[in-house]
Amino acid sequence: MLDSIKRQVRIWEKDRRHVWLTRLATFLWMQLQNQHDRLFMAATMRELAETGLPRDVDAAVHAVMESPFGRPIRPMQLSPELSALIKIVAENKPKTVLEIGTARGGTLLLLCRFASPDATVISVDLPYGRNGGGYPKWKENHYKSFAMPGQKLHLIRADSHAPETVQKVQDLLGDQGVDFLLIDADHSYEGARQDFESYGSLLTENGTIAVHDILPNHSDPSIEVNRLWREIEADDSYDTETIVADPRQGNCGIGLVRVPGK
Repeated sequence: MLDSIKRQVRIWEKDRRHVWLTRLATFLWMQLQNQHDRLFMAATMRELAETGLPRDVDAAVHAVMESPFGRPIRPMQLSPELSALIKIVAENKPKTVLEIGTARGGTLLLLCRFASPDATVISVDLPYGRNGGGYPKWKENHYKSFAMPGQKLHLIRADSHAPETVQKVQDLLGDQGVDFLLIDADHSYEGARQDFESYGSLLTENGTIAVHDILPNHSDPSIEVNRLWREIEADDSYDTETIVADPRQGNCGIGLVRVPGK
């Protein structure tokens, strides 16, 4: 029943119908999710402080995705795909990381732990945004604790598409570009494309863009990142690679983009 209601709301959202109702539904859903997270967040942070995150990527991803301590920060990802992505981060140790779409914060935690120890990490999220975004203000201090001692973590609660947000990211980066960019925000075709164009232009030489949800989503027609991914793959100016656990899985999937000569 709940899945049917969610699907209908997503159809209306995709078609831009009943806007007030879809926004109200998103608001209420996020309120319920955040109240659930509030019940467990203190225990999660206490266990994380006491035991730390495993240094092995697979073990760290399992802890965030599957263990009880990871419950309030669990990413909306598939474990094997997320592990493959974080292994790339661990290997390359990017000094600048930009995440578009913070959501529950689990991916942000992993990015901080496996990026360069002195990395600048920026995470942008729209309050009450589409597809699970919009963490409440009270989570901010918890997320700030994800940074390693030598890292700088900047949390921006704003619309990633707004010119002033793009400018704020550029100001925080200064003369640096982006070594690793993860696009995992509103998941509409238009929104994902705008994030790709606005922040992809900041990529450094040998930098990587990761785009989440590149497979057609069988249960949520408002997720149309697959349209953007098809266009990227058809563009010969990009080197692309996919991380897909099972082509028949019906959602998720990660696309990697590198721009030769950057």
